[in-house]
Amino acid sequence: MSDWGPGIFENDDAMDWVYDLSDFETLSRVSNTLDVIVKNKNDHSDVTDCHIALAAAEVIAAMRGDATTELPEELEEWIGDEVLENDELRAKAEEAVEGILKDSGLKDQWEKTNNYSRWRSIVTDLYRRLAF
Repeated sequence: MSDWGPGIFENDDAMDWVYDLSDFETLSRVSNTLDVIVKNKNDHSDVTDCHIALAAAEVIAAMRGDATTELPEELEEWIGDEVLENDELRAKAEEAVEGILKDSGLKDQWEKTNNYSRWRSIVTDLYRRLAF
C-alpha cells in the first residue's frame, strides 16, 4: 500500500500526479484524470486511478474557492489565482468522487483498516465541497 494516511494527498499516487501536473498549463490533465473514473463507473475503479482522481477533484474544489487545508504547495502554485467557472468539470469531479465513495478498489482497501471512517469523512467532505 502506497498510503501513509487516509488523506487525499497521503499516498504516492496522488503526489506523483501533483508533481506531474506542473508540466501542464491547462485543465486537460485534470479533466482526463476524472474521465478515467467517470467513463468507467460501472467497473470497479482501481486504487491508483482513485487516488489520482481524488487529487484532481481537490484541484476543482480549490479553484471553486473551497480548498482543503491539506492542499500541497505545488497545487496552490499551479492553481494560482485561477477560478473555475466550468460547471461541467465541477459536475464531473463530483460524479467521480461519488463513484469512489460508492464502489471502488480504494473504498475496499480502506474498509479493511481502522482508518476507514476517517477516510470516508475526508472523501465525503470533498464531495460536499464540490456539490455546493
